[in-house]
Amino acid sequence: MLRSRHFALARAPSYHSLMTRLSAPTLYQCPACAGYFTRSVLTFLHFYDDVPDWSDGMNGQWWAGIGAPVGRCPTCTKVVWVDDAKAVMPTPRKPRPVGAVARLWHRMTGDSKRRLRDERDWIALPREIKEADCINGLQSARDLLDALASLLPDAGDREIYVRRRLWWASNDHHRLRSDGTPTASQPTVAPADAHTNALRLLELFETDPSKQVERGELLRQLGRFDEAVAVLKTVKPDGHSEVKASKIQRLAQAGHTKLTSL
Repeated sequence: MLRSRHFALARAPSYHSLMTRLSAPTLYQCPACAGYFTRSVLTFLHFYDDVPDWSDGMNGQWWAGIGAPVGRCPTCTKVVWVDDAKAVMPTPRKPRPVGAVARLWHRMTGDSKRRLRDERDWIALPREIKEADCINGLQSARDLLDALASLLPDAGDREIYVRRRLWWASNDHHRLRSDGTPTASQPTVAPADAHTNALRLLELFETDPSKQVERGELLRQLGRFDEAVAVLKTVKPDGHSEVKASKIQRLAQAGHTKLTSL
């Protein structure tokens, strides 16, 4: 059986994906260097039910690339939030070449199909626009730590976005691909950084009712089992959250701390 999901930001999964649909790319100007980059978002993702749903909330591996709200500028490599960049225009595409006979025809017919005008417009564009690359998503622990260091105080949702992904990265050596091999052969986040990040996420999630499943999972992974059970018992039913909470609660009651596929 298949299911469909729509995501505002996503990366095509590494397996079992089909019917992936991207928006037309937009050209942006980097606020740090004034260079240009392009960005598309994943507007439709259709995948099989066997994409794993991990206890830390990461589903498959679609989250980390195309359409992310933050990445490294391909020109200056600085961490850039797309909302801080200026949207310039839809990314221009190089027109198809016009042969000699076709060129004569378009001139004779007044260029009604705009082939010659599109060609002139393309030639007039600055090289930096024509050669703009797609923004690079935050892929490594170093990227994520640099993004945290560049955040302003009280960054709110931006801090949660980065710290959640740093948490996911710190679990990657326990996460398995479809062929049974680990996503990472060894921890990619230093234990001290992972611990500090988990404690800060607990603070950020504390008063948000929608984040209590994640908070319970963080407490479980930290070995604070009684606290995890107490938090997970408060999760209000919505047809999904309470099911996941009960599974994580059983893991906490059994004294398990490692990431697991639910």
